[in-house]
Amino acid sequence: MSTLRTLSLAGLLAMSATVGAIAQDVVNLRYAIWDQSQVPTFEKLIAVFEEANPNVNVDMQVTPFTNYWTKLQTQAGNGDLPDVFWMNPFNFPLYASQGVIAPIDDLAAASGFDVEAIPQQMRDIYSYDGNLYALPNNRDAIVVWYNKKLFADAGVAEPAADWTWADFQDAAQKLTNNEAGIWGTAAQMNFRATFLNTIYQAGGTVLSEDKATAQWDTDAARQGVQFWVDLANAGATPTLEQLASTDESSLFMSGKVAMIWTGSWMGITYKGSELAANGQLGVVGLPKGPDNSAASTSSLGNVLSPLTEHADEAYAFIEFLGSKEAADIYTQGGIALSAYPEFDQNFVDYFAGAFDAQPISDQIAKTFNMPVSLNSSVWQKAINERMAPVWLGQTPVEEGLAALQADMQAALEEEANL
Repeated sequence: MSTLRTLSLAGLLAMSATVGAIAQDVVNLRYAIWDQSQVPTFEKLIAVFEEANPNVNVDMQVTPFTNYWTKLQTQAGNGDLPDVFWMNPFNFPLYASQGVIAPIDDLAAASGFDVEAIPQQMRDIYSYDGNLYALPNNRDAIVVWYNKKLFADAGVAEPAADWTWADFQDAAQKLTNNEAGIWGTAAQMNFRATFLNTIYQAGGTVLSEDKATAQWDTDAARQGVQFWVDLANAGATPTLEQLASTDESSLFMSGKVAMIWTGSWMGITYKGSELAANGQLGVVGLPKGPDNSAASTSSLGNVLSPLTEHADEAYAFIEFLGSKEAADIYTQGGIALSAYPEFDQNFVDYFAGAFDAQPISDQIAKTFNMPVSLNSSVWQKAINERMAPVWLGQTPVEEGLAALQADMQAALEEEANL
């Protein structure tokens, strides 16, 4: 990624005397996002912002996620970034370190915005080198979605809020019906959705707090990965080859998989499924491991281009999207929970009649931030390469993790030269 000549914070503040006193010349802001399903909700949010700021027009530009980052890098290299754009935790450290996005904490202080109303855990996601770069737009968590009918058919009690790893594994095996082509779960090789959580629940992590040391070669990591390998060995999950042919969510919605670990963001999709229409959809928090029952969390962030010619208006838009007023609107659309827990009930109410979404809110109160470093993509690739043969039973867990430890440590050491 090209390093941009960044606009100094002092320059941004000089351009932005006060957020509340926006000049009356007509201003057009470009706002880049990647999720078409969120467009209706953001159209509502933009309409509210434009009504309060009649001299500002916001042009929302949607690029599919698969092309979003390539396009953004091209725009950054050309000095033509959108005024405001979406960021995720995975890419954030590199963009912040390269000066492709501007810090906003001093701008927030100048406007009097109550940043501390946003939970510290959420602010930490978009903080780098002591500066805040985004107001988190939402919160999510990995949860367990399940098919109530398959539980009833197998005579298995539905999951309780205080269930354990042993409960999950026992249920997965009892729900598996080879003759009917039904699996108890789907052990997809998805770092975020599956084994990151079980490693943490065993008391471990994969990256030290100072982001300098990989931590795969530990008892907790071995326990967390073995949890899924055991399910595969028991035949309670489709193979990786089968999941490559038909993804876990499709298998779940078609009644072929009884339980899956995936994001709270799937609520919108599942709400429109036959499972929900027939009252057969359930969701519950993750089972408790040897140490805890926490789940990984993430958040979208709205970030500011350091090259914007409209710092006043662009920051005002970011501030609005990070406000409680916007959170109220956002959560009513059921896309996700906001950064403010007091609006969780809006989200729960949206799904009433389809499924009980309260367990999602409960799980988000028990979360940990995803581990990221300056160039996470390098070691994320190593995870996929080293874990595939482990999942397939071709490489023992301990051997695979030892190799991954070496790969990730080498990647972290190379980051020092970025």
